[in-house]
Amino acid sequence: MILKNLSVDCVIFGFKANKLNVLLWQAEPELLEKFLTKEEEYQQSKEIFEKNPALKSDKFWGLIGTHLPVEEDLDTYAKKILHVATGLKNVYLKQFKTFGNAGRIPHMRVLTVAYYALINPEYHDMELSPIAKSVKWFDIDGLPDVIFDVREIIDAALKKLREEVKYHPVGFHMLPDKFTLTQLQTLYEAILDKKLDTRNFRKKILKMDLLVDTQEKQTNVAHRAAKLYSFDMEIYNQLTEEGLNFSI
Repeated sequence: MILKNLSVDCVIFGFKANKLNVLLWQAEPELLEKFLTKEEEYQQSKEIFEKNPALKSDKFWGLIGTHLPVEEDLDTYAKKILHVATGLKNVYLKQFKTFGNAGRIPHMRVLTVAYYALINPEYHDMELSPIAKSVKWFDIDGLPDVIFDVREIIDAALKKLREEVKYHPVGFHMLPDKFTLTQLQTLYEAILDKKLDTRNFRKKILKMDLLVDTQEKQTNVAHRAAKLYSFDMEIYNQLTEEGLNFSI
């Protein structure tokens, strides 16, 4: 059975073309049958989705998510939705807020538990969701028309992410395994939406002993090849748990 008054939404952030992007979709009720194996669940979800404005016009987009089956745990189901939507596993995913204003969904009262995920779409091969007619990346500064309070949810996720990157090294989930200091700084600038002093940034990052010099450099670049770094998993996990004071 589907809990019509409780849903899970994922704000999926990606670092694409040196900009912060959000992955949005347009769902299709007829495709839900491939995901929801119980006929009762399918009929319930079809009824809910048919009242979604995204199905009346191709200009509306929404966050990847759906209503929660009664037998599913929240965190487990959020990971399942993310995997079904992108084909990706082991993605950084964190619950950040519950949205429950009375009028946020016009046709019924719905509480939405929201998560944000971090990936780098340029270094992952994503699969088209089997329950969507379209999935697309959008620049955070150029979002399309969205349904309900999706923009409010994205704004809240971005605010949380901006707080998080100052105290935990979660930004590395949006980089390739090997990266330059310039790529790292560009990522932080994209998330925080501000220019950073290069000398100060590099000094603070290197002081953490979080980075490992791979002894490699960029290849096939027109400019002077820069050093490639990776991050120390042991220190990364420690800082993720304990946090750090990385005032930028």
